[in-house]
Amino acid sequence: MYAACIGNFDGVHLGHRAIMQRTVDLAEDLGLQSVAISIVYPWGYYFPNFPGIIYPVTHRLELILSSGIEKVMTANMSEIRYLEPEDYISNLIKQGVRVVVVGSDFTFGNGAKGNVSLLKKLSEERDFRVEIVPDAMHANRRISSSWIREALAKGDIALANSLLGKNYTIRGIVYKDKQLGSKIGFPTANIYRGDERLVTPKSGVYIVRSLIDSRDYFGLLNVGFRPTVNTSEEVKYEVYFFNYSGNLYERKLELEVLEFIRPELKFESLDKLIEQIRHDEKVSRRWLEIHSDML
Repeated sequence: MYAACIGNFDGVHLGHRAIMQRTVDLAEDLGLQSVAISIVYPWGYYFPNFPGIIYPVTHRLELILSSGIEKVMTANMSEIRYLEPEDYISNLIKQGVRVVVVGSDFTFGNGAKGNVSLLKKLSEERDFRVEIVPDAMHANRRISSSWIREALAKGDIALANSLLGKNYTIRGIVYKDKQLGSKIGFPTANIYRGDERLVTPKSGVYIVRSLIDSRDYFGLLNVGFRPTVNTSEEVKYEVYFFNYSGNLYERKLELEVLEFIRPELKFESLDKLIEQIRHDEKVSRRWLEIHSDML
């Protein structure tokens, strides 16, 4: 038997974590197993103007389990979108759900006709418990995945990290590209993030940290199209670590994004680009010194 929280949970931000903590607490009190039912992709994911999910689904599931939730179930929007709200709840009960924990904006069933009012009504009729967790707030605004996506698109990493409750990270596999960074004295690792539609942070340069071989390395991440050296049609993610020397090809990296330094620029020459990267490194090292007590 389960105490279940239900939602997309993209980002597993502070609002999501409050819902999950309440689920864990209720499960312990009532002798149930805590479970999160995560909708794999929001409905908007299937439309062209959707900005992308915050994290790949596998990363999201890891974050959910790290919250203390014992089990994660996934559901595809295509499988549940046309279920009537009453049928949706009947299916949950058949699966052993005895407690449902959701946020105040929760909707469910065909045409999103189900809401928390209907959920409470059905709980009285069908003898299961409902808990509505109050919204988590920041600066008098409700924390949401869409707000985090907005912050990332604007390069407001400090805000995104605050809403997430931890530093935003970018994961991917290092692949061999044209090795232009090495040719100008700044060897970079190019990151392939996978095929899911992920939100793209604002094009520009960021301070990042990565754990490599049990040691923290800091560096500069460039997100963008490399307009100076070889304009790309796709967004590229390439990171230059300050004090690392070694081969990272085919390795998985996770980059904690700490600060936005500047937007991506086109320089009139490679010399100007090299000069700017040196300046970026100085700015980054100074920022890291100032914020060393937080890192």
